Amino acid sequence: MGKIRIKVLSCVIAGLGILLVCVSSALPGQLIIDSDEQFDFAQFYMEKGEYGRAISEFERFIYFFPKERRVSLARHLIGISYLKDGRYKNARRIFLRTVGDDPNSPFAGKALFLIGESYYEQGASDEAKYYFGQVLERYPSRQLKNAARYRLGWTRMQENRWREASEDFKKVGWASRLYDSAKYLSAESLKGELLPYKDPVYAGIMAGIIPGLGHVYVSRYKDAIVAFLLNGLFIWATIESFHQDHNVLGGILAFFEVGWYTGNIYSAVNVTHKWNRKVRDDFRKGFRDRLDLHLLTSKKGPAGLAVTFRF
Repeated sequence: MGKIRIKVLSCVIAGLGILLVCVSSALPGQLIIDSDEQFDFAQFYMEKGEYGRAISEFERFIYFFPKERRVSLARHLIGISYLKDGRYKNARRIFLRTVGDDPNSPFAGKALFLIGESYYEQGASDEAKYYFGQVLERYPSRQLKNAARYRLGWTRMQENRWREASEDFKKVGWASRLYDSAKYLSAESLKGELLPYKDPVYAGIMAGIIPGLGHVYVSRYKDAIVAFLLNGLFIWATIESFHQDHNVLGGILAFFEVGWYTGNIYSAVNVTHKWNRKVRDDFRKGFRDRLDLHLLTSKKGPAGLAVTFRF
């Protein structure tokens, strides 16, 4: 009996062993997520410019490690990724949450600055100026203040307010890495008041006197030839129709000529505004924006918004 029991017990143990092996082989492989590796993985995508994937990985980091010391940094980097990806509303939602949750946190001032930056990149000057002004009022960091003053100068130049831009650039502190660039821009931005603009009213008057002449004023010679020939032919055809007593035809041609003649004047005024806009844009493009946003992070925790030069 003893031998039978031993054999039965051995069979049971062997069966359990086989069962465990089968079960373990049937279970899928489990991936253990390490916080450092997950954070680095998200940063890897951010540095590659794959901001959508970076956002997903940072969100995964926050989900699996909600009490990790870098959660605030991860959320901040999500906002930066949205900003770099041109998803400005999403970026502002993240940054506003940062400022609202803890206005005294190390990220709050940077978040406020970046809200202004998002508006600046969209060309929304009024909103950008408001948030850069808030940075100057609420946060003592010299680095942030100098960055805000520098960006305010560029915002004024977006609005063609050259003298105010010059004054903003002058306020950048001498110890800032942006000082040399700001000093140069302070002097050069004043030249915006001396740009060779054309007068739209004068262009309209010239086009009214001789069709096409307003286009010649802004060097649009092909448009000038088309306007001159088109209006000339309609005027000639209208006059000939009336001379030959084709009054109905003359009236129709006169009606269309009024439209062409008015369009010629409107076009001359419009292309002159475009000329002036191009002059301003080309002037601004001649300057280099030396402010860049570069986030310095490490596994030990510190993170900062570093103002660097953009070449």
